[in-house]
Amino acid sequence: MKRWMKFTLFACSLIFLLLLSTMLIVPWQVKKQGIAWIDRETDRSLTIEKVYFNPFTLTLEISGLQLSEPERDAAFVSFDRLMVSVSSRSLFDWALIFDRVELDNPVVRLEQLAKQEFNFSDFTRLGGDEPSEPKPEPGKPFHFSFNNIVISNGSIDFTDQTSVRQSTHTIRELNLQVPFIGNIPYLTDEYVEPFLSLNLNGSDILAEGQLKPFHESIETSLTLLLDQIDLAFYAYHFPLPLPIEIKSGEIDAELDLAYRVSSTEQPKLLVGGELALTDLEVRHQDDSPLFRLPTLILDLDWAEVFQQDINLLSLDLYQPELYVSRDQSGTWSYQQLLPEPAGEDQFEEQSEEEPEGTGLLLRAEHAALVDGTIHFRDDYPPGGFNEELRGINLQLVNLSNHFHDTTALAFRLQSARDMTLAINGPVTLQPVTADLQVTLVEFLLEPHYPYLADLLTKPLTGTVSLASNVQLAADGNLSLQDGGLELHGMVVPFGDNDQFTLENISVSGGRFNLNERQAEVAAATLRNGRLAVTRRANGSMTPLDLLRQPNKEPDQADPVQEETEKGQREKFKFKLQSFDIDNLNLKFTDASMAREPHASIEQLDFSLENLNYPISEQSPFKLSGNIGQEGKFSFKGTVAHTPLRVQSDSSVNAFPLADFNDFLPEDVAVSLKDGKLYSDLAIQLQQEQDSFSGSFAGRVSIEDLSLRDPLTEGEMLAWKGLGLEGIKGELSPFALQIKEVALSKYLANILIDQAGKINLTSVTAEQPEAATSKENSGKPVEETAEPEEATAESAPPPDIRIDALTLQGGTVNFTDRHLPSTFSTTMYELGGRVTGMASDETMQADVDLRGQLENHSPLSISGKINPLSQDLFTDLTIRFEDIDLVPMTPYSGTYLGYAIDKGKLYLDLNYHIEHQKIDADNSIMIDQFTFGDKIESEQATSLPIGLAIALLKDQNGEIQLDVPISGDLNDPSFSIAGTIFTVLKNLLVKAATSPFSLLASMLGGEEDFTSVTFAEGLARISEKDQQSLARLAEMLSKRPALTLEISAFVDRERDPEGYRQEQLRQMLVAAKQQQLTESGLPPKDPEEVEIGSEEYPEILTLVYKNAEFPRPRNFIGMLQKLPVKEMEKLLLANIIVGDEQLAELAKQRAQKVRDLLVARNESIKPQIFLKPTDIYQAPKEGAASRVEFSIASK
Repeated sequence: MKRWMKFTLFACSLIFLLLLSTMLIVPWQVKKQGIAWIDRETDRSLTIEKVYFNPFTLTLEISGLQLSEPERDAAFVSFDRLMVSVSSRSLFDWALIFDRVELDNPVVRLEQLAKQEFNFSDFTRLGGDEPSEPKPEPGKPFHFSFNNIVISNGSIDFTDQTSVRQSTHTIRELNLQVPFIGNIPYLTDEYVEPFLSLNLNGSDILAEGQLKPFHESIETSLTLLLDQIDLAFYAYHFPLPLPIEIKSGEIDAELDLAYRVSSTEQPKLLVGGELALTDLEVRHQDDSPLFRLPTLILDLDWAEVFQQDINLLSLDLYQPELYVSRDQSGTWSYQQLLPEPAGEDQFEEQSEEEPEGTGLLLRAEHAALVDGTIHFRDDYPPGGFNEELRGINLQLVNLSNHFHDTTALAFRLQSARDMTLAINGPVTLQPVTADLQVTLVEFLLEPHYPYLADLLTKPLTGTVSLASNVQLAADGNLSLQDGGLELHGMVVPFGDNDQFTLENISVSGGRFNLNERQAEVAAATLRNGRLAVTRRANGSMTPLDLLRQPNKEPDQADPVQEETEKGQREKFKFKLQSFDIDNLNLKFTDASMAREPHASIEQLDFSLENLNYPISEQSPFKLSGNIGQEGKFSFKGTVAHTPLRVQSDSSVNAFPLADFNDFLPEDVAVSLKDGKLYSDLAIQLQQEQDSFSGSFAGRVSIEDLSLRDPLTEGEMLAWKGLGLEGIKGELSPFALQIKEVALSKYLANILIDQAGKINLTSVTAEQPEAATSKENSGKPVEETAEPEEATAESAPPPDIRIDALTLQGGTVNFTDRHLPSTFSTTMYELGGRVTGMASDETMQADVDLRGQLENHSPLSISGKINPLSQDLFTDLTIRFEDIDLVPMTPYSGTYLGYAIDKGKLYLDLNYHIEHQKIDADNSIMIDQFTFGDKIESEQATSLPIGLAIALLKDQNGEIQLDVPISGDLNDPSFSIAGTIFTVLKNLLVKAATSPFSLLASMLGGEEDFTSVTFAEGLARISEKDQQSLARLAEMLSKRPALTLEISAFVDRERDPEGYRQEQLRQMLVAAKQQQLTESGLPPKDPEEVEIGSEEYPEILTLVYKNAEFPRPRNFIGMLQKLPVKEMEKLLLANIIVGDEQLAELAKQRAQKVRDLLVARNESIKPQIFLKPTDIYQAPKEGAASRVEFSIASK
C-alpha cells in the first residue's frame, strides 16, 4: 500500500474518530457549559434533558430544555425540542447556512415587574460593566441563510404585574414557517413566503406573505387574518386606566399589508382588506350605557399609512346606538372621555413645534350609517329633557377630503315624537363647502320648554316644519335659499288663562347671506289666530307673565365701545316682501277697572308689502277688522319706518261706542247705551325728530247716540245724527277746519233727583271731601297758574275754523224731582245755525237759534259770538216770551210757600263779553203774577214774598226787573248765575227790611217813607212831610196790590207838656174866635188865627175867667187878678194829660196822615188802614212822637 494512501486512510480514520467523538463531546459540552454559564451569570437554573449532535449532518438537537425564573423554580422558557442543521455549503459559500431550524412546543413566560423592568431584564444587564469594544469600521457584511425555519405549537404567556388587574395575555398554537431568510447575494432577490398562525387570547390569527428582508430595497407583503378578536378582554387588561368600559366587541379582519423601503425612496406601508367590528358595547365607568354598535364593516381598498392617504371602498355602520346625557351640574357624559385641556402656554409651544403637513387624506366610494339611534337625556334644565332619535340614516357617496372633491350626502332621522330631519346635497371637505337641502318636519315646541324655562314661565305649544337650501361657501359665507317655515297649532300661554293661539304660521321664500349681512322673506302669513290679553288691577299685563324675571341684572356694556362697534359694523339688511295676518281675533280685558270691561276685534286682517331695513321705503299696507255685530274698520295706505311716515285712507263703519262703555273711567257715571261711529279720513303722519307732523281730512259722524242718565239710568242725551263734514287739519302747528257740523233730532234730558243732584253735574262721581281735605291739609299750595299762563301766552293759538254749526229738531226735557211735587217741562224744535266760527279774534260768528217751550213759548238767541278765540267774544240777545208760570208751582210752593195762580214770564237778555269783561242787561217782565193757595213747606222762605211781589207789581199787574251785570271773568269769585241770584236775594231781603226804600228806588225816588215825626204834643204835619206823603200817595196809586198800615205813637215824657201848650193855644184861639164873632167879624180857620203880643194878656185873661178849675179869689169872692205868667201856670197846670188824652193825640196824628194821603189821591183810600198799637212803644231810632208806616200785600 502506498504511503500517501496510508496517510490518507489514517487521516480519514482520524477525522472519522474525531467526528465520532464530537457526537459525545459536543452534547456533553453544550449541556455542561450552558448550565454552568447560566448558573454563573444569573440567579436562574437551566436543565437540559438531552443533547444530540450529528457531526456528519452537522445537526444539533436539544430536548427538554427549561430555564427557570430568577431565584425560583418556575419555568421562564422551555421547549420540547430544538433542532438546528447547518449546511455543508457554508464552507464553500463562506457563509452561515442552516438547512433547517425546528422548534417544538416552545413555552415562554414573560412578566413586567415594574416600569422598564421585566423578568428577563437580568439578561440585558449582562456585560454592562465591561468597557465596550471600539466599533469596527464598516466592511463587507457577514452572510447568512436560515432555511426551513419551523416553530410548532408554541405558547407565550405575558403577565403585567404593574397593572391593577395583573393582566395576563396568552398565545397558544403558535406555528411559524419561514422557507428561508438570509443576505447571501443570490438569495436577496428571492421572496420569502413566511406563514404564521396563532391563537391570541382565544382568537385565531393567521398571517402569510412575501418579503425580501435583505434586498437593497426591503419589500414585505403580508396577509393578516384576524378572527374574533375580543376587544373587551384587551380593554380590561389595558395597562393604562380607560375612561370607559368596553363590555363586548369582536374584530374580524382580512388585511393585506405591503411595506417597501430603499435608500432612494421614502418608506411605504400599504394596507388593504376588510375589517368587521361586531357586537360592540361601550359603557361608562358607572355602568351606564354609552355606545352600541352591532355591526361595522370596513372595506379598505388601500391605505398608504405613512402618507396618511386612505381609500375606502365602503364603510357601513349598522344600527349604532349612542347615549348622550348631561347631569344637573351641566357636565356632559362625554366630557370624562376627553383629555384634560392643555394650558395656554403649553398649547402655544406645541403649536409652534408642530410641523406643517398635508394631514389625512381620505376617499370612500360609499359610507353609510344605517338605522342609528341616539338616546338623549338632559337633567340640567329645570324639569329635564329626554329625546330618542331613531332611524338615523346617513349615506355618503364619493366621500373625500381631497381638494375640490365633492361628496354626495343624504341624511335622515326621526324622533320618538315623530319629528323628521332630512339633509341632502353635495359637500366638499377641502375647502369646506356645502349645498344642502334641509327639511325639518313635525318639530314639537312644548317638549323643549326646559331649555326656555330660564326665559319663559310656561311652555309654548305648536308644531314646526321648515325647509331650506343651505349653502356654505369656501370663504365661510353661510347663505340660505328658498327657506320656508310652517308652524301649526301654536299656543302661547299668558297669565289668568289668557293666551295667543295661531292655527298656522307660514313663511316662504326665505333668503339669508352672512357676508352680505342680508336676509329676505318673500311671504309671511299668520292665519286664524286668537289673542286674549288682560290688564290686572295692579296695572300689569298678562303677556308679561310669560317672561321670567332675570335673577340678576345683565352686565352693563361699555356704551362707548358699543357705539364704536356699531359704527364699524355694517347694518344688517332685511327685506320682507309680503306679510299677512288672516283672521286674527283680539280680546282685551281691563281688570284694573271695577266693571272689568272687555273689548273684542274679530276677523282682523292685515297685509304689508315691501318692508326694508335699514333702508326706509314706502310699504303698502291694509288693515281691516270687525267690532261688534256690525262695526267694521279699514285702513289702507303706505308706511315707512325711519323716520316714521304714514299715509292712510281710513274708514270706520258702525263702530259700536256702547261696547266700550265699561272702559269709561270709574269717576264717569254716565253710560253709553247706543251709538255708532262712522268716519272716512285721509291721514298723513310724519316723524320729525321728537315730534310728529301731518294732516288729516275727511268726515266723521256719530249716529243713534244714547247716553244713559247716571241718576236714573234713563236716557240723558241722545241724537239721531252728529256729522262733521269737510274736516281738514294739521298736527304741527295744530290747525282744524270743519266745513259743517250738523246735529239733528237730538234730545237732552236734564234731571234733578230727589237728593237734589243734577244729572249733568253728576257725570263724574263725587270724591269724598274728607279725603280731599286730609290730603291737602298741611300741604303748601303750589302756584303753577302763572307758568301755565305764561306758556299759553307764548304759544300761538291753534287755527280752528268751523264754517257752520247746524242744530235741527232738538228737544230738551227738564225734570226736577227733588221738590215735593215733580216739575217737568220740555223745549221743542230747538234748532238754528251758527256760521263763521274761528279762533281768529277778528272773526265773529253769526248766531240764530230758536225753539219752543212746550210748543208755546218761543225762544230766540241771536247775535255774534267767537267761542274758539282765546279772548272770548260774545254779543248775544236772548228773548224768551210768554212763559206760563203756573207750571212753576212746585218751585213756588217749595221755596215761597204759595201756589202760582197765574202769571207769565218774558225775558230779554243782552250779554256782551269782550276782553274777559262782561256787561249784561237782564230785562225780566212778569205779567199778572198772582199767588194761589198757601202751601206748607219747611223750605219756604220767611221773607214776605207776597209783599215783595206787591212792591214789584205795577198798576198794570206787571213786574219789571232790570238786572244789570258787569264783572271780570278772570276773577275767580265772579259768577253770572251767582250775581243774578244775589240781586234777587237782596231784592227780597230789602222788601222785608226796607220796603219803602225798595218801593222808592223802583219808582225813581230816594225817600224813606217809614215814618212821619210830630212836634211835642201836636198832630200837625210839616210842610216837608206833607210833600213826602204826597209822593207816598202817588206810589201807592201805582202799586194797588199794596196796603199801607198807619201806626201812631206818643212820647210819654215830652208829649204831655206839648199837649198842654197846644190845648192852651187852642183855648186862646177859641177865645179870639169868640171875640171876632161878637164883633160881627167872620170866624177864621183856627190854623190861621194869630194872637198878637198886645192882645195876648187880654185873651189869656178871658180864657182864665172861663176856666172851670178852682182859681184864687179875693175876700168878696171875685177872681183875683193875676199876672200873665201866673195865669199861664194855672191854666197849664189844670189841663189834664193822661193816657186817654195821649191816645187821642196819637189817633189825631194817624187820622191827619190818612186824611192827607186820601186828599192827595182818593183812589188809594181802600189801601190805607189805621193800625192800633201800643202808643208808648219806643222807636228803633228817631223821635218818639211819630207815625210809622208798614206795607203789606192784599
